Amino acid sequence: MLPGMGQGVSDAPDPMASQMAQLLAGSDLDELREIVRRWVAEAPTEGVRRHYQELGGRLVDLKAALSDNPVQPTVAELEQALTMMLRLAASNPRT
Repeated sequence: MLPGMGQGVSDAPDPMASQMAQLLAGSDLDELREIVRRWVAEAPTEGVRRHYQELGGRLVDLKAALSDNPVQPTVAELEQALTMMLRLAASNPRT
């Protein structure tokens, strides 16, 4: 069997998780706060604004927690963890 055959799509990182991993790995805490501030300011609706505030706040909290660790996770590790979190959230939507 060729390498990669028989593996499901579930092994691929979620595109949103990949973007969030890049933000976490490639930005310092102040940069990330500024990015979130822009998301919120440019949100097209109040509902989207609240969503960006919540998501952005959680990313900032995660970045702050990661900054306290002496060894930083790789982008691949972040992608994997964020993909699992997004899939878990999608399978248990809030009502």
